[in-house]
Amino acid sequence: MNHKTLTDVLLDRAGSASHVNLIEGQGKRQKVSYADLLTRARARLAQFQGAGLQPGSQLIIQTADNSHFLEGFWACLLGGITAVPVSGGNSSEHRFKLFRIASTLEQPGLYTDTRTRERLQDFAAQNELQDDFATLNTRAISSDQAAPENAQAQIHVPDENDVAFIQFSSGSTSTPKGVVLTHRNLLTNLRSIVSSSGMTPTEHQFSWMPLTHDMGLIGFHLTPVFMDNDHSLMPTDVFVRRPGAWLDEAALAGATVLCSPNFGFQHLLKSFKPEKFEALDLSGIRLIFNGAEPISVSLCHRFVKALAPFGLNPASMYPVYGLAEASLAVAFPKLHSTFSTLVIDRTRLGIGQEVKVFDARTARPDDAIFDTTEEAGAGVEFVSVGYPVDDVEVRIADQQGASLPEDTTGHICIRGENVTRGYYREAALNEQTIDADGWLNTGDLGFLHEGQLYITGRSKDIIFVSGQNVYPHDLEEIILQAGLVERGKLAISSQRMQETGEERLLVFVLHRADAADLADKARAMTRLLGESVGVAVHAVIPVPRIPKTTSGKVQRFLLVEALVQGEYEALVQSPAPGSEGVDEADARSAGEADTTARLLAICNAQVENMSVKAEDNLFELGISSLTLAQIHAAIEETWPDQVDITDLFDYPTVAELARFLDERNAA
Repeated sequence: MNHKTLTDVLLDRAGSASHVNLIEGQGKRQKVSYADLLTRARARLAQFQGAGLQPGSQLIIQTADNSHFLEGFWACLLGGITAVPVSGGNSSEHRFKLFRIASTLEQPGLYTDTRTRERLQDFAAQNELQDDFATLNTRAISSDQAAPENAQAQIHVPDENDVAFIQFSSGSTSTPKGVVLTHRNLLTNLRSIVSSSGMTPTEHQFSWMPLTHDMGLIGFHLTPVFMDNDHSLMPTDVFVRRPGAWLDEAALAGATVLCSPNFGFQHLLKSFKPEKFEALDLSGIRLIFNGAEPISVSLCHRFVKALAPFGLNPASMYPVYGLAEASLAVAFPKLHSTFSTLVIDRTRLGIGQEVKVFDARTARPDDAIFDTTEEAGAGVEFVSVGYPVDDVEVRIADQQGASLPEDTTGHICIRGENVTRGYYREAALNEQTIDADGWLNTGDLGFLHEGQLYITGRSKDIIFVSGQNVYPHDLEEIILQAGLVERGKLAISSQRMQETGEERLLVFVLHRADAADLADKARAMTRLLGESVGVAVHAVIPVPRIPKTTSGKVQRFLLVEALVQGEYEALVQSPAPGSEGVDEADARSAGEADTTARLLAICNAQVENMSVKAEDNLFELGISSLTLAQIHAAIEETWPDQVDITDLFDYPTVAELARFLDERNAA
C-alpha cells in the first residue's frame, strides 16, 4: 500500500500480527502487537485531548520507558499533535536543554513520568525557572498514569506535508536546533532505507539506541512498523549495564539487523568474555548499521574478529551515513561485501584540496595498518559509507557553495524529498544552511571517490594549528593506536585565543587520580603528535568525565567551556612540536585518600546537582542506570576486577562498599 502519512501506516496495522518486543530487563519482555499499539495510542490520544491538546499543538515527550514513549509518540501522530522527543538525563545540562526547547515552542505540553516532573520542578525552583515550569505544567500529562480505556479519541487526518515531529539535535544544549520533519520527508526516507538495505518482510530489527535519537526512532522503530516486521527495543541503560545482553537478546529474538555507534562496539568488547557466550549464535545477523559518530576502522575489525567464532559474517558490518536533517539515511554501502577503506594523505584534507590516495582496502590483518613508510608518516584511513540511497542527491561544495569534483574535500550537501525544509523558528540559520536550489549543508566534510562517500569530519570541529588543518578524531585515533589512552577516555579540541586568533590544541584525558601521575603520558602524547603529524599540543587536561550525547558523540565544547571557567587544571606542554617539557606547576597534588574518600570522589564526579554522602543509598538518590554504570566503570579503573556491578546492589552506600573493598584487600 502506498501510504502518504505515518498515521496511515499505523491505522493500516490494525489487523497486523506483527509486534514490537519490549525488553525491560533480564528475563523481562513484553510483546506488543501493532494492533495493540494502535489501541494504546488511541487511549493516550484521548488523554491528551482531555488535557486540551489538539491538532497543531506541540508536546514534549521525555520518558525512558519505551512502552510509554511509543504510546505517546503515536498518539501525537494520530491526533495531529507535533511530537517533540527530548532525551532525558539527571545532569543540569539536560534539564536546561528541555527548558530551552520549551521556550522556543508555542505553549507546548509535557508528557513525562511523575518523578521526572517533580525533579524538573525542583530544578526550576533552584534556577529561577518557576514561571517557565508553571507554563509547561499547565498541560502536563503523566506517562506513568494509565490512559482512560473507554474515552473516545478524535483521529486527525493529516496531509503528507504536515509536520510529523520535531527532532532536536542530541548534542546541542546551549542552542538546541529543531529539525522539522514532515510525513512526506519520513515516508520518502523509509522507502529509501528499505530498498537500499534490502529489507525483507521477514526481517527482525533490534536496537538499544534511545528513541529520542533518529537511528533509534526512525531506523529501528518506524522502519519495521512501515515494513510490518517484528522488531525488538532494549533500553539504553540495560545495554550500558549489561552489554552482553545485546547479543544474547538479539540471538533469542532471531534478529537479523542490529545497530550501534562506535562507543557501543567498544563498550561490549571491553567486557566480552567468549567463554560466557559458548551457545551464542550470530549467524542470522545480516547487517549491523554502524553510524551516529565517526567510524573507527580498527574498532570495526576488532569487533568482527571477536565475534567471528560465534558465526558473525564479516560482511554484516555496515558503515552508514545519515542525520536527522535527512530523516535519517543519506548513504549506504553495497550489500554482501566487506566494508572498504581508503588510506589517504592527512596533509591534503583542506576544503578544496584534491585528496592523495595511498591505498584502497577491503580487509587487512591487524598488524598491517600501513604498508609503506610514506603511509605511516602521513596516512589516515577512512571507511566508505557507500553510495547515496534512493531519492537522495549528494554533492561536495567549496566555501562559496560551488560544486567540487570527485576526490576533493569539501562540505557535504544533500537534497531530496527526505530532507527537512528547515529548522524550527531559525530563519537566519535556514538561509545560511539551505540554498535557493534546496541543497542543505550538513555541516560535515568529506569527498566522493568512485561514487562512494567518505566522511572526514565536522566543519565546526576542524582545527587550524601549527599551520595545518587537522581533525580531532584523526589525532585521537593516533593516540589510541599507540595504546596511550583507552577508547572513550580521550577528547581533543582547541581554544581560540581572542588576543592573537591563535588556536591552542587541547587534549582532554579521563583521569581521576593525581594529575601529576599523568605527566609522563602527557609528554608521550605531545611527542607522538609532534612527531607523527607535526602539531603542537598546548595542554593535556585531566578531567573526571568525558561528556557525551545519548548516542555517544563527545561534547567537546563542554570540555573547553569548563576549562575556560576554571574547572580543570592543565598540564601545559612545551609549544615546540615533539618537545618533552611539561609545566609541572600546573599539576595538582592530592594526598593519599582512604577508600571511602576515594569512592565519594568518584561518585560526586559523576552525579550532577547533588552531593553524595557516605551513608547515602545510591539507588534512592534517583541516579540513572547510565550514571551507575559510569560510577562502576570509574571504580573498575581504580580497583580493577574487584567490584562487579552487581556488588553495587549488595553494598548500595559508599560506606558499605568501602568496607567491602577494604575487607577484600585485607584478605
